[in-house]
Amino acid sequence: MRSSENGPGTTQPRWDIEFDADGGRTDGEQDDRLADAAREGGVRHLVFLAHTAHNDADTSTDVDTRFRDLFTDVTADDGVGFVSVRWPGMTFASEPRITDATEAALNRVFPNRERLIGDLRSLLDDRPRRFSAVDDVGMNLRRLVEAPLHAQVNAYATDMGDELLPQSDPAMLFDSTSHVCEGFARALEQAREEAERAEQRPERVEQPRTGSEAPVVSKSGTLTESETAGPRPADAPADWLARPEPLTPSARPFGDAESERALDRQWDGAHQLLCQAASYAIRRRAGLIGDVGLAPAIERLADALPDTRIHLVGHGAGARLVAFAARGVKSGARRIASVTLLQGALSHFAFAAHLPQQMRGGGALAGVAERVAGPVVCAYSHHDLELGLLFPLASRMIGESPSLVGADRLWGALGYDGAQGIEGCPTLTLADALTEGALPRTGYVSVDVAETVRGGSPPQGAHHDVFHRDLARLVLAAGRIRTS
Repeated sequence: MRSSENGPGTTQPRWDIEFDADGGRTDGEQDDRLADAAREGGVRHLVFLAHTAHNDADTSTDVDTRFRDLFTDVTADDGVGFVSVRWPGMTFASEPRITDATEAALNRVFPNRERLIGDLRSLLDDRPRRFSAVDDVGMNLRRLVEAPLHAQVNAYATDMGDELLPQSDPAMLFDSTSHVCEGFARALEQAREEAERAEQRPERVEQPRTGSEAPVVSKSGTLTESETAGPRPADAPADWLARPEPLTPSARPFGDAESERALDRQWDGAHQLLCQAASYAIRRRAGLIGDVGLAPAIERLADALPDTRIHLVGHGAGARLVAFAARGVKSGARRIASVTLLQGALSHFAFAAHLPQQMRGGGALAGVAERVAGPVVCAYSHHDLELGLLFPLASRMIGESPSLVGADRLWGALGYDGAQGIEGCPTLTLADALTEGALPRTGYVSVDVAETVRGGSPPQGAHHDVFHRDLARLVLAAGRIRTS
C-alpha cells in the first residue's frame, strides 16, 4: 500500500490497494496500514476508485490523480479519503495497430505469454495475404486468454446467470475467425458512418404521454415498456447489431478482387478481435478480484473503521470489479454506503432478478442492492461505442443462440443504456440526478449522462470521456457527501 496524503493543492488523504491476477493481496499488511492511517486522519468517507488503465505505473498514477482531483475540486467535506484499486488490467488506444506500449501492457497483463503476443503482433503488422493467417490470429488469441478448466476465474466469465458456471467462453473465439473479423470490421464501418450523423439522432429520453396518442413503445428513449423488461435500451449505434448473428456476415468470397477486399476487411477486424478478446479476459479477471480480493478487504476495513462510510466507484471493467466486490461482501451488515458505476463494462441485465430471455434465473449480480446501504447508481451514455457496439458483439457465449431481437438487446452493456430488467428502477438525466434529493435512498437507479459523456470517435467513442466534475458530484450525491 502506498500513501500520498498531501498532494499539491489537496488535503484529502490518498492510498493505493493492490491485488494480483488471482485476487490475492500483493502486500499482506496493506489493509491494516490503510485502516490505521484512515483512523488517524479522521476519515469519515472512504472512496474506492477502480478503473482499467493500468497499462504501466505512470498511466495508473495519471488516471488515479485525474479522478481524485475531480473530487477534490467539488467536495467541501474534509473527511474524505481516496483509495485507488490497482490490479492487472489495461486499456487499448484508438490506433488500429499494436504499438510498443500496447505490446508491453499485454505482456504485463498476460505474463509468460511474450512469444505468443509477439506472434500476434507480427501477424497484425504484416497482414499476410492468406485467409489461413487470419485463422492463426484466432488460434493464438484462444491460447492467450484461455484458463485451465477448473481455474477459479472461469466462474466470472459472464454476467448472464445467477449461478456460477464451471467454464464459459465467448463465441467470438470459437466461431469462424474470418467471419468474426469481418463482422467487427463491418460494424465499425457503419459506426463511423453513423457517427458523422450523430447530431441527427433522436433524443434519448422522451416525456411520457397518455391517452389515445400515447406510443406503445418509445422510439429511441427510455419509456418503460413492461414491468419485466424495463426501459427500452438506446438505439443500436450500427444497424449491423440488428442482424440475427452479426459476426457471421458471409462465406468466403470467390474471385481475386473480391477476395482481396474481404481479406483487407478481415485484417481490419482482426485488430479489434484482439482488443475484445483481451478485454473479455480482463473483465473476467475483474469479477474474480472484486469477489475474492476487494470484498474481503472491505469487510476488514469496515470492521476496523465502524464510523467510516465506504463508497465504491468503478469505470469500465473497474465497474465490474466493484460490483462483484459488493456482491462478495457478506450480506446483512450493509458495509457499503454507495456504489457508482461509470460506463460499466458489464451486462445491462447483470442486476436483474429475472432475465427476460430465459425461463428461469437472473443476472450474476442480482440482489446486490440489498447489500448496499445507499443507491447503486448506473451511469450510461449512448455515445459510448466501446460498450454500445463492441461489447454486444463480443459477449455471446458458446451455446447461446443468436438473438432474434438484436445483439444489442440481449448482450448490451450497462454503460450504454443503463440497468435493464429491474422493476421500479428509475431513469434520470444527470441534471435531474444532481438535484438535491433526486437520487433514491436505496436501490438501483440509471442516470443518463450522455449530455456530458459524449466526446470521442470510433472505435471507442465516449467510453473514456469521464473526467467531468458533474460525474464527481454524482458520486458525492450517491454517497451523501457534502459538495462545495
